[in-house]
Amino acid sequence: MSLDGRVAIDLFCDGGAVLQARVQPARAVALGPIVKGRSATEAIRVIASLFSVCGMAQAAAGVEAAEAAMGIETEPRTQTARRLVVFAETLREHLVRISLDVQHLTDATPEVALLRRAMTLPVRLRKALFPDGDPFAPGARAGMPGTDADRIAAEAAELTCAMVHAEERLSEMDPAAFAAWASEGSTAAARLAYPILARDWAMIGCPKAKGGGEKLLALADTTCLARQAGEPLVGAFLSAEGEGGLGARLMARFVEAAKLPGEIAAGLAMLRMSGIHSSGLRGEGAPKDRMGGSENTEAWHSSSSARRHLLPAHDEPNAFSGIGYAEAARGRLEHRVVLREGRVVGYAVDAPTSSHFGESGIAERSLAALAAPSRAELALQADLLVRAIDPCVGYEVRFH
Repeated sequence: MSLDGRVAIDLFCDGGAVLQARVQPARAVALGPIVKGRSATEAIRVIASLFSVCGMAQAAAGVEAAEAAMGIETEPRTQTARRLVVFAETLREHLVRISLDVQHLTDATPEVALLRRAMTLPVRLRKALFPDGDPFAPGARAGMPGTDADRIAAEAAELTCAMVHAEERLSEMDPAAFAAWASEGSTAAARLAYPILARDWAMIGCPKAKGGGEKLLALADTTCLARQAGEPLVGAFLSAEGEGGLGARLMARFVEAAKLPGEIAAGLAMLRMSGIHSSGLRGEGAPKDRMGGSENTEAWHSSSSARRHLLPAHDEPNAFSGIGYAEAARGRLEHRVVLREGRVVGYAVDAPTSSHFGESGIAERSLAALAAPSRAELALQADLLVRAIDPCVGYEVRFH
């Protein structure tokens, strides 16, 4: 059983121009009845198994919610280790999506050997950081990273260089330099970007502003574009109104993928530093955390701790609720749980696909902006745009 349903997309067209786009999200499945009465640990395992994609991000949000409801003060190093596992999962999703899109657009042979290695990264890092058990069980504790974790981080960097870009600071390239690099076709990302730039498709799918209300809806975008919009290369592909189309979303994926190996390596260094601090030794020379711009372990963890809540449940006497978040490849996940005596009495998930592919969401607004010389090109643009918004969504596009 899987909860990853398919999105139905209807495009009403005049030739190659979209007159109206309607997106019907996948049918929501109530998780409460499925996990009601289970322990928090059991519920998280069940939920993670029900989602075939982003399963570790789902589990990370779930355990954060459960620990908040249970009043467990999660060790900062455990929070960091869990986040690194989610980073590895996000990198895997980006690399797989880039490779599959190149194959779809150019009929190129997929880089099977590289993809197989990329697929194993999150599971291997999870085992390296939590050798003694389930990282997503409430109260779990991360171990000290060993050389195996370093080898996985180095392999993540090697794969990213081979499939995306050799430089972590890809984000600092200007569009002309990026186009020149893409024309060389040295990586899958380059081979995906070049035909899109050559066809002048970088700005397709930029939502058209219709008024003040449209700007509010734009805030619901939690994709990697929202996370990377401040990077120069990504910003160069935004419209004058600050909206992102196909080019900006692909640049955001490339930039995030190029940064993630460095984030993982920095996180491993932080875990070691936190271990030294807990042993009463000084940890000078700690590497910078580029995610938060901080330079110490406490700040590295602060963004996660600030999200945690412990609230008495209003509708369930003697029960407590918690909220947890995780940034997945497709966007921000939010889990809400209500526990009584350690057992689930209520559970809900806000998945990014529901908002991105909901009524008037970013997918509908972006698809409505498409226009192509032919129906065949329009179909290709729609496919590329949907997958640029969400690398994992199942969907069907119907033309009318």
